[in-house]
Amino acid sequence: MTVRLLSSAVFAILLGGVANAVQQVKSLYTPIDFAKCEPMLRDGGTAGRVCEGLPEYPVFVAADSDKTFLSAGPHAAETRAAAQSLNAENSIFDGHTRPTVEWRFVIRDDRPVPYATIVRYFTRSSEGHGEVLVVSRVARGEACHVAYIDALANGEPIVLARKVADTQARQFDCASEPTVVGARGRSPM
Repeated sequence: MTVRLLSSAVFAILLGGVANAVQQVKSLYTPIDFAKCEPMLRDGGTAGRVCEGLPEYPVFVAADSDKTFLSAGPHAAETRAAAQSLNAENSIFDGHTRPTVEWRFVIRDDRPVPYATIVRYFTRSSEGHGEVLVVSRVARGEACHVAYIDALANGEPIVLARKVADTQARQFDCASEPTVVGARGRSPM
């Protein structure tokens, strides 16, 4: 009986330790409100704005005549993501809803530590309009595009984007090119 109780106690302690070691993935959402963003110039004189994100992870947004550039992190304006955009004309603004950044993160030392963002881009070309979810890697010193998901061609595009964020973003090499994941062909990219 004593051995059985001891085995149960050891099993419970081990199970509790494993549960504490596994970090639950979570999402937070931050809206991009240009009225609350701070204007800034990045290298080369391109105007952009720094917007509120998560603590210590601001969001940098810049746009030229037909493309939007978005990055996140402590040095967001200096990362590869700040110079990446889709090939098709695009914007994070659709004229009806406020753009939102979905952050995929874990909790460390009672603080959110993001590893990826998911942002919806509205695209257009001579063939029509579309929507593309851009999954980006976010780390302390870097941010870059990981994958593009055609939100109109896939039945549950946000589920697919979260899966890509959770399985690929942390290990993604920012020297690599982003890939298109899932079905494609409905949205210009």
